[in-house]
Amino acid sequence: MSPPTTRDKIIDAAMAVVREQGVAKLTLDEAAKGAGLSKGGVLYHFKTKDDLIRGMVERLINQCDKLQLAYYDKEPEGPYRWARAMVQTTFDPNGPASDKVSGALLASVAVNSELVAPIQAKYDEWIERIRSDSPSPMLAGLIGMAMDGYSFERIMGLKLCDEEDEMKMKQYILDLLKAEPTHE
Repeated sequence: MSPPTTRDKIIDAAMAVVREQGVAKLTLDEAAKGAGLSKGGVLYHFKTKDDLIRGMVERLINQCDKLQLAYYDKEPEGPYRWARAMVQTTFDPNGPASDKVSGALLASVAVNSELVAPIQAKYDEWIERIRSDSPSPMLAGLIGMAMDGYSFERIMGLKLCDEEDEMKMKQYILDLLKAEPTHE
């Protein structure tokens, strides 16, 4: 594995600021300080705070995508393989939805619609993946919506049930994906 780039170090530092102090404290100066760089060193890679946030969003998207691809490789071939990988990714306790940065970035994205574009593009790709091997796109879509809700719950720090019930729900969802659809 290659050493982190300067850009990666800046994003790491920015994510640490958000985790420890909240998104309101994120500035290019704070990211520079955390990365051990001058502000000019940060400005070389990120012209504005929004550019830095965009980099952080892209990092989280890529982490999620990498995790989903790893789960896909582990899932047995057959119908709903991508949907099963999505469920596994969503319930992964180390996934991006468990990172405090996700909630902070969600708030930033909510106030700046330009930051939604990379999320939408990756989301479209994920939806196409799921549709590609789902005998019932309606079932896969419903489960996708449930996973979005569960992710949002985790991002917001809400706890609607205990870990045992979460694992029961995960298994129930995976069992639904094993059953043949009765109607569309």
